[in-house]
Order: sequence, then structure tokens, then C-alpha cells
Amino acid sequence: MVVIATVAAIFAVTVIMQSGCSRDEGAAANPRQESNSTSNASAEVTVELSGDQLNAIKIEPVGTYAFSVEKTGIGSVDFENNLYSDPGLSTQVFPPSAGKIVKVFVELGDQVQKDGPLYSIESSDTNQTETIVCSPIAGQVTGVNATPGLFAQPSNAPAPCSVADVSQKWLLANIPEADAPLYQIGQPVKVAVASYPGRTFDGKISKIYPTVDLTTHRLTIRAEISDPANELRAGMLADFAVRIEKPVESVVVPANGIVREGDGTMTAWVTTDRRHFTQKIVKTGLREDGKVQILEGLQPGELAVTDGAVFLDNMLQAPPSD
Repeated sequence: MVVIATVAAIFAVTVIMQSGCSRDEGAAANPRQESNSTSNASAEVTVELSGDQLNAIKIEPVGTYAFSVEKTGIGSVDFENNLYSDPGLSTQVFPPSAGKIVKVFVELGDQVQKDGPLYSIESSDTNQTETIVCSPIAGQVTGVNATPGLFAQPSNAPAPCSVADVSQKWLLANIPEADAPLYQIGQPVKVAVASYPGRTFDGKISKIYPTVDLTTHRLTIRAEISDPANELRAGMLADFAVRIEKPVESVVVPANGIVREGDGTMTAWVTTDRRHFTQKIVKTGLREDGKVQILEGLQPGELAVTDGAVFLDNMLQAPPSD
């Protein structure tokens, strides 16, 4: 009887232990299933706004925009290298008749306006009256050979003064050799300098130099920049952007319609009834003129929040009301 009782007790304990292990395994599996369910549910978050809250956002159909494909960098402003040494780049200003120079009104490098005085001459042809010789163009004085008492004659070089049109400047920039195939002569360039914030100067690439620097592995490009008011100065640092391809038509959302989340993902908000809003993860690309290129996540025509996306995002963080 004692043996039978002992065997029965051992059997009972074994059954109980096996039953307990089964429950533990079942309990361990259930949380994993709940975790998956929670993850799927949080893939799309929906927020409902009241009438007053709708005033804090702006809703528009998702559209498209032609984004410029550009390369950017930093260069410097310069003049034509031979501006001061090559007479052919300047207008030679001779006197209308032979005579002695009386006064000189300009110095080398001065800016002059059209019809601005350069020098005066006392001509024997006009009974030794003093005649003021003016600049025929607006520009920069690139040569001053005139001195008081010097005898000057029409077309007898060197001219007493020479003036160059400096409405075209150079932009010189060094680009990585790997980018060299992207640059072509004639590509449009936009230039900005710190002296004139918010403004750009337009131009085109005029030369791509053939030699790569062996130390920096960069090569130089040159662009001719329009500067009709002669505002740019040689040596100025300049930010430039070169359009290297035709514009790309892409899905677009204003920057105020995109939110960068704490984990780095970018999100937008869409709606179908202008009352309930769903958060969507998007992949962004180029940015231009306050617009953000959408590579994935939105389609043209969808109703999206284009201003006030942060307001909706903040509602997710707000504590629940009682």
C-alpha cells in the first residue's frame, strides 16, 4: 500500500509540473501577438478636429512642382583677367582735337557714369579754350595716361583715359573632379553674395578649365555674371547654383505641411472628409521656394494639410482630457 501511494504521489506531481509549463508557454506567446496587434494599429494615427481647431490648419489638394536639379558651391567674384592690360577690352577716350591736358578728374579704378568728366584739354583749334572730355560709356576707369601739361592728339595712342564696361563680372569656382561631367558651357548660374541678401545675379558658364589640381583634385569653372549696376566687387565670396539638368516634375507639399518626428522620419497629414486626419510617413527629396519634394507616401489630388501640420502632431502628444 505504501508503494502504491508513493507512485500515485509522484505521478500527480509530474502531471502538475507539466501542466504549469504549458501555461507558461501559452502566457509567453500571447504578449508577442498583442505586441504585433498594437504595432499594426499604430501604423496609421487618426485625429479628429473640432470646428474651431480647423481654423489652425490649411487643407489643399496635393499638387506637383518642377524642381530645379542643381549643383551648389562657393566661388569668388572677379574681373576679366586682362581688363587693365588689354586695350581691346576698354574704350579708349581720345580728345576731340589736339591740345594740352589741363586737369584730370579720375584715377585708375574709379567708377564713372556715361557723360561723366574724365579730363579737360586746352585746344589751339578753339582759341585755347578748355574743353572737358567725358566718358562715352558707364564703367570703370582702366587706364589713366593723362597728366596736366601732356600734349594729346586724337587717335594717337595711348589714349589719355580708357574706360571698360564692367556690367559683366566673372565667377570663379573650384568643383570636385567627380562632378566635372555634370557641368557644361552655357548652363545657367545664379549667384548670391552677403552684401545683397535676398538677391541673386544671373549668368552662364563660359569656360571649364582643362586642368585638375593635383593636390585638391578640383578643377575651375568660370561663369559670366550680369551686373548692370556694377554692384559686385572683385574678391567677394559668392554662393552659386548651377542648373545641371532640366527641372523634375514631382509631387510637392509646402514645407509647413511636413513634420520631422523625433526618430527622424518625415510625416504628413491627409484627410478625406476635412474633419478626420490621418498621419502618413513620407519620403522627402529636394526643397525649393518653401516646397518639399515627396518621393513616396502621397499622390497628386489627395487632400493634405499644407499649413499647421505641427498643430496636428502636437495633439498626439497632448494628455487626454477628463
